[in-house]
Amino acid sequence: MNDVITRIDQITGTGMLFLQNMTVLIITIVIGLIVGLFGLKLVRVWAAFMGFLLGAAAGGGIAAAAELPEMASVGVMLGAALLMAVLACIFYKIGIFFYMIFLVTGLCVLITKMSTLPVLGLSLVLGLVVAVVTVKVFDPLVIIVTSISGGFMAGGAIVSMVGLGENLIAVIAVPLVLIILCMAVQFIMRSRQVGRRQEEKADEKKQQISRETEVEKARMLLDDDLDEEIDEDYDLYDEDAEDDLEDEPELDTDEDLEADEDFRIIQ
Repeated sequence: MNDVITRIDQITGTGMLFLQNMTVLIITIVIGLIVGLFGLKLVRVWAAFMGFLLGAAAGGGIAAAAELPEMASVGVMLGAALLMAVLACIFYKIGIFFYMIFLVTGLCVLITKMSTLPVLGLSLVLGLVVAVVTVKVFDPLVIIVTSISGGFMAGGAIVSMVGLGENLIAVIAVPLVLIILCMAVQFIMRSRQVGRRQEEKADEKKQQISRETEVEKARMLLDDDLDEEIDEDYDLYDEDAEDDLEDEPELDTDEDLEADEDFRIIQ
């Protein structure tokens, strides 16, 4: 009876361990695909995540230095983490700077499967270089790095799930295919987004030109109306002047001179 119970416990334990491993692998695949396919789209999320980690670490250091009680330490860590997450989300380029350092360093350690001090140092330097370049060339570098990290994470989990961890071709090919797929999807989405922005700018430019054209037409129409009014006033003035000249009596010079006494005296 005891042997049966022991056997059942072994089977149950093996089954639970398998389910736990499968759950971890599935979660890893989902997270890897999200990072690989939507790295640029969710850039503020990654920045906030990095800010949360940095804030928690800073809060833990402050709590340890101040020798705070356990509950107070947890409160300080949580408060600092939330504050840093919000700030990193607002100033997301700063958050992405640290996120790139973290991502590239972790990726190098995972690929080399070595955590020695020289490897960590070189990985950190490479992550710092990538982070600095990312500030200058933001979108392409974010796409490349997130595609590599997400594809490698999801590909490695898939290989482990299907039991091909010992197959070198599968270990290389599956992550590589996912990396290329994630990178292609992200660049396509970015090109479409850039195309939409250009179309919006073109529409705004057309509307601006249209408004300027309408204003110019209205100004020209007002100028034409003003010229017509001036011409009409000038014509009316000419007609009135001619009428006044016609209404004046014609002078008979000879009769006027004969009637003038001074003229007779001179004669």
